[in-house]
Formats: sequence, structure tokens, C-alpha cells
Amino acid sequence: MSEPTNLDDESFDLDEIESSSSGKVLFLHDGTKVTDLSAVKVKKYDFTNPIILSDSDLGRLKSKCEQFVYYLSGHLSMFLRTEFNLELDDLGADLYSTFTDSIKNPSCVTLFKVQELNGVGLLDVNAHLSATVVDRILGGRGSTNPEERGLTDIEKALVEDFNLIILEEWCKQWESTRKLTPSVIGTETTGKFLQTSPPDAMMLILSMEASFGDVSGPLRIAVPYYTLEPVLSKLLASSDNTDTKKKAASLKWHEVYDHIPVPVSAEWDAFELTVKDMMNLEVDDVVELSPTLIGKTNLRIENRTCFIGEIGLENDRVAFQVNECTTEGLNLISKAHG
Repeated sequence: MSEPTNLDDESFDLDEIESSSSGKVLFLHDGTKVTDLSAVKVKKYDFTNPIILSDSDLGRLKSKCEQFVYYLSGHLSMFLRTEFNLELDDLGADLYSTFTDSIKNPSCVTLFKVQELNGVGLLDVNAHLSATVVDRILGGRGSTNPEERGLTDIEKALVEDFNLIILEEWCKQWESTRKLTPSVIGTETTGKFLQTSPPDAMMLILSMEASFGDVSGPLRIAVPYYTLEPVLSKLLASSDNTDTKKKAASLKWHEVYDHIPVPVSAEWDAFELTVKDMMNLEVDDVVELSPTLIGKTNLRIENRTCFIGEIGLENDRVAFQVNECTTEGLNLISKAHG
């Protein structure tokens, strides 16, 4: 009996699956083959070595990195005796192979080890920026030939103190969780021959933009996630505990507060009088006021101007319409208490 030739088979052909690893064929989650890859951005991800960080966790780490960038900028300014500007560019995760491929050639790559943790981290400094640092250390103005080149052995020794300051300041930001001690273990001018981590290892990459003198360039710190995981888990756990305590300590509204009387007054900033004019005021004198003054009535609570609005009559009663809430009003009346 001959086998049927037309089968509705949704399984993948082995050759297609193997070719998909080279980026030639892409399959969607439902098995649809994508032939036009021009509008599709493909990014490799190692699901066997994931980074378990939520958006809120990354937000906390970015806030901590912003403090690190601020203090590092000041420290490097003192070291170089000139203004050194640093701005946080991004904090993200990527494969080790992708990061090493993105390192420009030539570049100034420093390999460092944190004694208390496993793994090797990388500090990638723009070659032009490193050469400018060397010029400044030697007494120059921080201006170099715009041509990027690799550093000589003497220049690498001079710039090592600069790199060590960056690493020490980076380790110092984790002091609340664990004291870390960095040490430089090597240098490279390209990422082609780096083998400090497996190609599919996930890296946490902190990207900064540095500028001083007439030079600017990127500065990046890349650390394997498995290296920082013991520190990050404790840091994020302590942050969660702090947030929980703050929520528990927040004030709660009680119904008994509803009947506490609070003095309220409506006032105007009407006009100014000299002392002489004020002393001449007598009974039956008429003082003219601006007609727009009614719409600029200040409602004061506990001697603080909390609201601005219009005063008038409604059903034979004096009424006040709130048009604007002042800063003092927001501080005095918490939105959480209604």
C-alpha cells in the first residue's frame, strides 16, 4: 500500500529548523514561517540562563545606577582636576557574545574580578576617551588627536588608576548588601578574543555617556548575571521589605475624624494702603474694590491658603466655589485620606 503524498503535516522539517538557527528562516509562535525578515527584529535569548527581573526591579536598579553615575562623575572630576560629565544611558541585559561583538576595535577593555563573587566582569571605555585621560594625567589639557588608537603598555599603566576608581565606585553602591573588592586582572583592545564567559551567558550591561574636555564617548560595565545574582536578590528583597514597612506605617483615616471642627475663613488680597491713608479712614468712607476680586477669593484653613475660588450666594447662603488647589492645600490635605 502506497503512503499518501498530501498530508496536512504541521511539523517542522529538520533542515528548516537547523537553518533557522543561522537566521535564514524564522517561525512565529503558531508555526507560521516568516519569509520577509526586513521588518522583523530578531534577538537571541538563552532560556536556560534567564534574568528574572521585573520592570519594577529594573526601575529600582536604574535609580541606584543614577546615584552611582552621579558620585562617579564627582570622583573622576577630582581625580582629573577638571569637570568630568557622566550620564546614564541605559541598563539592560544581553548575551555575552552580542556584547563582545559590539565592542569597537580599538577599544580599552579592562577585565576585572570581584573577590567575593564568581565570574569576570568587563569595563569597556572608548579608546579616544582613554587616550584623553592619559593626556590629562600627564599634565595636558585633556585634548588629543581625534584619531582613535590602542594604548601603549605605559599608557595602560597610567589609565589603570582611572579604571580602578570606576570599579571601586561601582562596588561601593552595593555596600548596603555586601562589601565588594574589585581587582584588575587584564586588558584587551578588542572583544574578538574575550572568553571570560560562555557565549550564551546573560550579562547585565550598564551604559554611560562620558565627556570631558573636547572628547565624549561611551563607557560600559558588563557583568554576568550569575555573578551579581547573590547581591541583587538581597538588594531587591530588602527593598520589598522597606516598601512593605512604609505601606504598613502609612496613616489610616478613621470615621471619628469626620466630626472634628476646623476653622475656615475666606479672605481677599484687596489692596494696599499707606499708614497715613489708613489713619484717615472714617465711618461711611467708601473704598473701591476691583470687580474681579470675587473670583480670587482665598479659602484659608489653619492660617494657610489652601484653595482659590469664587465666593457668592446660593439659596440665600454664602457659598464658595473651589477653582484651584494650592501647594499648601495639597500638603495639608492628603489625597490618601480622601
